[in-house]
Amino acid sequence: MSTGKISFDNTWFRELTGCYTALNPTPLAGGRLLYHNAPLATEMGLDETLFTGDGHDVWQGAALLPGMQPLAQVYSGHQFGVWAGQLGDGRGILLGEQRLGDGSKLDWHLKGAGLTPYSRMGDGRAVIRSSVREFLASEALHHLGSPPRAH
Repeated sequence: MSTGKISFDNTWFRELTGCYTALNPTPLAGGRLLYHNAPLATEMGLDETLFTGDGHDVWQGAALLPGMQPLAQVYSGHQFGVWAGQLGDGRGILLGEQRLGDGSKLDWHLKGAGLTPYSRMGDGRAVIRSSVREFLASEALHHLGSPPRAH
């Protein structure tokens, strides 16, 4: 699998110790890539081989690209109108922050990447229904003109 000129930073890992648990994704047995946003992949400078054959292993948690330092984020706050105390990525894992040519960064984050210390009673996976809903919401925000949260 060719990674081209992809470069990752790991600001969370480096600067926010105590706000995450370092954790690799749990590979999804028999996973397959159903769709990818080709225009976005081109904009991000991603090689097409990341979406074919063994290249798609990164999307199912079975491979990491050079420079990735995966972690599950921990946070606290209100949930359903009540202080919930400690929360966190119960099924999501931040793989790393891709450095773009303009100096900004985009997070690579897997949903349904397996159990984390913050999974509570879940299994750390995501059903196709919620994954499609989140994808469609992100596409809608893009087409409505909402800029990505590049940092």
